[in-house]
Amino acid sequence: MDAIECIMTRRTTRSFKPDMPTDEEIGTVVEAARYAPSGMSRQTWHFTVIRNAGWLRRMNERVYSYVNAESKGSNLDRNGAKGYSCNYHSPVFIVISADPQYATSRDDCACAAENMFLAAHAIGLGACWINQLGRENCEKVRDLLTEAGVPETDTVYACCALGYPDAPPAPRKPRSDSVRYYD
Repeated sequence: MDAIECIMTRRTTRSFKPDMPTDEEIGTVVEAARYAPSGMSRQTWHFTVIRNAGWLRRMNERVYSYVNAESKGSNLDRNGAKGYSCNYHSPVFIVISADPQYATSRDDCACAAENMFLAAHAIGLGACWINQLGRENCEKVRDLLTEAGVPETDTVYACCALGYPDAPPAPRKPRSDSVRYYD
């Protein structure tokens, strides 16, 4: 698939098969992230690839508890019959973090995440941006992040739920009023 087709056909996956992607597929997605642009090419990001089902269960329980406490319930029903999961029950969860002392850390991680999503789509995987472990919630799960290997000095800027799609993606039509030309 060429780059433009990949960009135009990529969609968010929110329903995953339980099957684990191969090490090669996961490696391809992470390697694509490492080639993302970064401010002054500092590449301060860190990618923590989590495939541990027990850890994912504990993370989901923790996130559910604070989402439930802070929400009116709208976020809790988003997984349908499968029940709540902050990563939509994906078998792989990639935490994208960086040292917050650099002004471009957040942007660098966003570029890396987009590369992950495009690479996943190009090789037949699905991905979803997960932001519930982000800056404002990072401390609520810090012990679990540290256990998984996320550096203590890092802030989580994005996460990627990754796996094989279990349902066709929803159609998407970009807003027509989002582009303006000034000549």
